[in-house]
Parts: sequence; structure tokens; C-alpha cells
Amino acid sequence: MESKGLARVKLEEASMAIKIYKEKMEYLNKALTELPQKSDPKDFRSTPNVTINWLENCSGKTTIRDQELISDENAHSTGFGKGVSPAHTFLAGFGFSHFTQWGRAAGVLDVEIDSLEEQVRGWFDRRGEYLYELGYEHKGFEEITFEVKIQSKESREKIREFIKWADRSPPHATLRRAVRLIGIFHLNGQHLTTAVYHPDRTEWR
Repeated sequence: MESKGLARVKLEEASMAIKIYKEKMEYLNKALTELPQKSDPKDFRSTPNVTINWLENCSGKTTIRDQELISDENAHSTGFGKGVSPAHTFLAGFGFSHFTQWGRAAGVLDVEIDSLEEQVRGWFDRRGEYLYELGYEHKGFEEITFEVKIQSKESREKIREFIKWADRSPPHATLRRAVRLIGIFHLNGQHLTTAVYHPDRTEWR
């Protein structure tokens, strides 16, 4: 597995705002009304799950909503590069989770975004993985940084409210308690703000 993972996720439409289907956002109003009345955990818990089959060597396969995903290590490592690495899949899933929340934010806050690109990168000490039997500590990912480039005609204040919806992502909420998590935001080519996500608060810089 690679010590540095890099995943890019991008939403873009040429010369027009990214399409948002506001009728789909009615689901949020339904949840706002119904969820406070739920007391049984089975009624308010979300329980995503996947089944993965071992193909060969270091490669596995899963199918999610009719989409097949194959994972494999790099050819220069212990795999053959026939699929995406687990580290990249992990980071991509984290980045995609932001898009769920920002899609909702655009609908609720009535924000128009012309383009949005997120780059996610992280690091961990490879010695913990490859020298485990020698007693090297394995902390896993110790820092994850995501950098977001936004093009929009909206005000800086409105975009600040928009990006705060990242906090609602379940993977985001999980990782801020587990690693040093940093978000760097740019608006129209200029730095907007940097966020350091602590377990119980967000530090804006």
C-alpha cells in the first residue's frame, strides 16, 4: 500500500453552474420532520455495507449499486496494478462524501457553483506496515489534507457557509476524531480560508 495517497474528484460544467435538482432536496425536509420522532436505533441509524471477494494475490472485487470496483496494489509493489489501490479508494470515498453535502448545501443555500475540484492527500509511516513484526508502531494515516478549488460568482461569505456543510459528512466526522484533518479552500483562484478540524471544533485560519 502506498505511503502517500492522492485522489481527485471534480465537478464541472463549461460556462454554466453545476446542475442541482432542488426537488431532490425535499428529502432533507422529510428527514428534518421525521427523524426527531425516532427513538429506535434501527429507525435512525444508517448501515451501509459492502461484500468483497478475493480474486487473487492482493486483488479484490466488490459491486456497489451495479458498479463494479476492483482493487489491486501497484505492479512495483505486491500487485499487478489491475485496479485502484485501497489507499486511493479510501481517500476518494472521503472526498466523494463532501460532494454529497455540498450538493445539498447548494440546494438549501441557493448557491451557484461554476466548478469545484477537490484534491485529497494523506500520509502514513510505511514502516508500521512493512516492519510490523519488528515492533514498529502502526498508527495508520496520521494526516489527511483536502484542497478545494471553487469557481463561483457568489460572495466569499456565502461560499464560507457553503463549505461548512463538509462537517455533515459521516466520513469527515469520523476522520476528524482519528487524524489531523485539514481543509484548504480557494475561491476564484484566491485563498479563501483554511480549516483545521479538531474532534470538537473547527479552527479557521
